[in-house]
Amino acid sequence: MELFTKRLTQTDIDKRLAIPTNSLVYFPGFKGNHSVELKVKDKSHRLWTFRCSIRKKRYLKPVFSSGWLEFIRSNNLRIGDKVSVRLEQGHVSGVEYGIEVQRKIRLLGKDVWADVL
Repeated sequence: MELFTKRLTQTDIDKRLAIPTNSLVYFPGFKGNHSVELKVKDKSHRLWTFRCSIRKKRYLKPVFSSGWLEFIRSNNLRIGDKVSVRLEQGHVSGVEYGIEVQRKIRLLGKDVWADVL
């Protein structure tokens, strides 16, 4: 099940990934906490750990912080790339989330989205 899709911005590349607030319900563990660690698997089955956090007061927009910039740099991502995070079915490996990244390319005169990972 897809939780959210987002085109990367300068802030997403340089600092942290701001995620839609309505996605927060799919990240358990926030009860009384302002951050949780998420295990996320990419298409090549590499496991990443992102900290998903919200501020303690007022502005409750969730972000992926710790681990996110390593993911960006390791995969050479750039502004405009499309990131999709989904809830995995089965949970056999203990990983509940998956991540995919696509980049728009021009192919035979048409724009198409191709997998980066």
